[in-house]
Amino acid sequence: MLGLIAGAFIAVLGVTGSILAFEPELDLLLHSDVSYLAPSGKVLSLVEIGDSASRKYGGDPVVAFLPSSSPHFPAQVVMSRGIVSVNQYTGEVLGIRTRGQTFFGFVRSIHVRLGTGDVGKNVLRLSAAAMLFSIVSGLYLWWPLKRLRIRTPWLSGGFWFDLHNSVGILALVPWLVLGLTGTVIGFEDQVAAVLDRVAGSSPAHTNRSLMRSDAEPGAIEITPDQAVAIACAQLPGAVPSRVQMPRYGGIYVVRLEYADHRIAGGENSFSIDPWSGKIISADLAADLPTRERLMAMNEAIHTGDGFGISGRALVALAGLILPVQAASGIVIWLRRGRIMRTN
Repeated sequence: MLGLIAGAFIAVLGVTGSILAFEPELDLLLHSDVSYLAPSGKVLSLVEIGDSASRKYGGDPVVAFLPSSSPHFPAQVVMSRGIVSVNQYTGEVLGIRTRGQTFFGFVRSIHVRLGTGDVGKNVLRLSAAAMLFSIVSGLYLWWPLKRLRIRTPWLSGGFWFDLHNSVGILALVPWLVLGLTGTVIGFEDQVAAVLDRVAGSSPAHTNRSLMRSDAEPGAIEITPDQAVAIACAQLPGAVPSRVQMPRYGGIYVVRLEYADHRIAGGENSFSIDPWSGKIISADLAADLPTRERLMAMNEAIHTGDGFGISGRALVALAGLILPVQAASGIVIWLRRGRIMRTN
């Protein structure tokens, strides 16, 4: 009965999770007109890229830069009206994605809280916990028969019974991993408190509002390209993923990532004085406390990011067949009398 009640919510988690597993690729596909270009020549500076975007949209100031992660992807400029895609070789503005609710934002809100706030969040995290109970109880029920074949005729009682058993045992490990990691994410605050007590530490947060500096007479503000160069010199091999302009916070904040670091690799950031070029603070993945490292690892496993494209594909597949398991379970319950007589 618990499985029936939670089945619909578990199916929602599966479908939305499958979509989010390939969000970057699907997002590029849905916005192909502003997402692809042919490499040609020398890459322009961030200043030149920002000037092109600003001129196109009436002098709107640049909030941040999102440098290109591939020669075939445009650079992006964050402005108050939206995110502008710019050809980093020619300075051509390819288009703008205005702010507001996106398709993937909607899918994420459904996946995390059913789009309804704290009530939906509580329902889904309890559903993730119920999924774990259903998996364990399903294994207990499967064990005496150990059935791994599907009988015909199609859509008969025996077919649904065998489908439910076969799919369940084959997807047991991925579902168990998704259920465990999803439950940890759902009860993140409680789990984090336990980890802090075990590790004897607490998360440290950098207060960047206290870092603003005043320009000395005659001082010239460094460019975003210079800020990136300063940050990259600290982490050779890392590439910039975001450059926050000092207009919004008083300092440059440069975030760096390692392409081959899939777990917490995006947690490297440097706060840089825009006048002196001095590094005011550094938040590095290597310095993350135990709690944050374990939570990042848990999320990377849940999304499949920790294992690259193959991990995300497995997560997507496991999520897509969850509705099949939920539907077959409902059919078995509705036809339980006839199915029991045939088994």
